[in-house]
Amino acid sequence: MLTLGECFKDIKQIDETSLAKLSGQLWELGTVQQIKEKVSHELFILHIGINVIGIWKSDGWWSIISEYAELVPFIPDTLKAFGLLDLKATFEKIISYFPENTVYINDENYCDTVNFLQNTWFKVSSEKLNVISLEKRKEMVKSVHRYLEELEQMTEPLWGYSGENNGWKNVLDYISACQ
Repeated sequence: MLTLGECFKDIKQIDETSLAKLSGQLWELGTVQQIKEKVSHELFILHIGINVIGIWKSDGWWSIISEYAELVPFIPDTLKAFGLLDLKATFEKIISYFPENTVYINDENYCDTVNFLQNTWFKVSSEKLNVISLEKRKEMVKSVHRYLEELEQMTEPLWGYSGENNGWKNVLDYISACQ
C-alpha cells in the first residue's frame, strides 16, 4: 500500500506542479475505487483534495459535481480532513437534493439527475424524477443554485489564486499534519 510519506520522500518543494504530478501518477493506478484500495487513507484523501481543488480552479463546484461524479462521495471526508467544516456542510446541503440511492458514476441516470437539478427546463427521462412536481423541482433547483453560490463564495478566498500558496494551503497543511 502506497503511503503519503513514500510519495513525498524525494520531493524537495511541494507546489502545484508536484501535486499535479503526484495526482497523475495515482490516476495511473486506475479508477477512484481502485486507487482507494491501493493507497493509504491519508494519500487517498490528499488525491481527492488535489483533484477537487484543481477542478474547482478551472471550472467550479458544479463541474466537480456534474462531471466528476466518482469524486463526490469522497468530498465530505476530504473537506473534513482539511478542516473545512463550513464547506463540507454547504456541499452536503447541495448533495442532499440528489435522490436517495444516487449512484455517483457518470452514466445516463446521473446525467438525468444533474440535469434535473440544474434547470427546470432540461428534459429528463427518469420516471423517478419526472413524478416530482414542477413546483417542487423549481424549489430544488433554486436551493441547489443558492447553495452552490454560497459554496463558491466560501471557496474563492481559500482556493483561488489570490489565496495563500495560490490556493493550495489546505493541501500543504494536510501534508504537514500527516507527516
